[in-house]
Order: sequence, then C-alpha cells, then structure tokens
Amino acid sequence: MLATASQTRSLVGSFYYDRALNQKIKGGHVVATNGIPQYASAAVQLAYMQAYCSEKYEVKAINIVLSHSSKDKELLAAHPERKNRYVNDFLDECKKNGIDLTNAAWIMMEHVNTDCDHYHMILLTTKFDGSRLDTGFIGKRAAKAAMAASKKNGLHFAEGLEKREQARLRHIAKASGELNISSTPVGLSSKDLEKLGKVSEENKSIKRRADARRAKSVEEANKRRNWVKETFERLAREASSLDDLSTSMYGEGITFGQDEKENYTATIMVGERQVTYKLGRLDANLSLIDEVKKREEADKKAKEMEKKKQEEKRKREEEQRRPGRGFHL
Repeated sequence: MLATASQTRSLVGSFYYDRALNQKIKGGHVVATNGIPQYASAAVQLAYMQAYCSEKYEVKAINIVLSHSSKDKELLAAHPERKNRYVNDFLDECKKNGIDLTNAAWIMMEHVNTDCDHYHMILLTTKFDGSRLDTGFIGKRAAKAAMAASKKNGLHFAEGLEKREQARLRHIAKASGELNISSTPVGLSSKDLEKLGKVSEENKSIKRRADARRAKSVEEANKRRNWVKETFERLAREASSLDDLSTSMYGEGITFGQDEKENYTATIMVGERQVTYKLGRLDANLSLIDEVKKREEADKKAKEMEKKKQEEKRKREEEQRRPGRGFHL
C-alpha cells in the first residue's frame, strides 16, 4: 500500500469528494473516524468537522490517500479481512510516526470505483484543544506508516522508501556507534507506547462492535429480502389478477409496482426509510406473474362468455314475449 498526502483548503469540497456525495459509484463508505460519529448522516459528519475546524488556519485539513498495488488485488479479494487489519495497522503506525490521530478529528472513507479499492482520509489541522496539528513532513510519515502496515500484512509497498529508511537507520547507527541497526531506538517512549497500545485496544474494541452491528444489519436486511420474496410468491400463487396481487401485497405492507425500465418492484418501509427491491434481484419467481396474467385473461374471457350467454338468453325471452307469437292467420 502507498500513502500520499496533500493540503486541503476547502473542507467542504474535500468532504464532498471523499464522501462521494455527488458520485455514488465511488462508494464513499466510512470505515473509521475519530471525534466524528461514524454512522451519522453526511450532513451531521460535515457539521462536526466544521465545528472543530479553526478559521485562522488557511490549510483546513490534510488529505491522505491510501492505495494498494494492482498486485495485491487478488490477495485482498481472497482475504478481505486483511483490508480491515491494514487500516488498523496503518492508524497505529501513523501514531508511532508522530501523527497525532488521538487529539484531532478525522474521517476515513473507502472508494470502490477503480480496479483497486482505496481510501481517502481527511485529518483536520485543528486539534480538539484549538491548537494546530504538527503537519511537518506528514507525507513522509504517512508513507512510512503505510510501508510498515503493508509489511505486517504481506502487501506490496514502495521498495525505494524502505531503502531510504534503511539508509537513515544506518546513519543513526553510525552516528551513535551502534553496530546492531535493529537495536537503534527509533520509536516512542515506553509511556507513549503504552498509551498507543491502549488506543489500539480501544480501536479494536470499537471495530468489534462495529463489525457486530454490521453483521446484525446484514442479517436483518437478508431477512427482509427473503420475507419480501416469499410474500410475493405466496400471494402471486393465489392472485386472480395483477390488481388482486397488488391489493394483497399492500395488505402485507408491500407496495407492488414497476420502475421506469418495467422491472417489477416491491417497496417497504424500514423505520422511516423507504426501501425498494427489484423482485428479479431477489431471485423471486417472476413466472408467477405470467400465471397471474393468464388467470386474469381466462377470468376476463369467462366473464365475456357469460355476458354473451346472458344477452342471448335475454333476446330469446324477448322474442317469446312478443304479441301474437304462436298464432297463424
């Protein structure tokens, strides 16, 4: 994975782009936050960021983009859990490299509109106490964090960056008289590392809760989808016409209809939100609709035949009631 950083002077513009509010195809799925409610609406999240942001700083935020090599595409597709582990490891490595992610608000989004999924992270330059975030060499620090997280998860990274880091460590070792490069102190103090460990555990706990909520949401969504499918198929087997089917489904809390492309749809209310499913995508048996149409047509023909018989009967009865019928001159 690679990390690049750039300055953001328009917080709203960057947020709209990274959150993919104007291009839903990008995804813009929020995967992690600090100081911002992760599952709130985009408007609420932006309001939080604007509230934290100080107008006295020209650069409002740092935008960090994480992208992985195309070589990792098959690996991540086979092991999607590594993506989550990578994000957590990257955040931990950022802190180890002096990027203060604890005391400033930030939000990270995943984009899925390219061959390789990637992440956009908006890190405010205003800390929670109103002071300015240390952004010196933040691009290099983020790149080092990405390299370390990539090595932990067996992902590709910029080899040149590792060579430069090794050269830096050799210089430090030579200057300090150390022969063993690996023993050269390059991290934070034990106290700081202990704090980071606690933050890491908190992040893991938050992730576990988020994963549990996500799993529950997926389970509930699948139950709703199956219920809509099964209800449609059950009522379609009994319906005598499309109007009858629509009325029956409405009685179950489902609005039956068609979209602009004539796909059959089923709409339900989930809380205060309206959700529309394409029945074809639910793998519903749409041939049942043809059977309903056949029954409707057969019923229509039967009614026409009955109407015709009644008309003929009425004509015969009128003829029998005509004056003089049965008399001959």
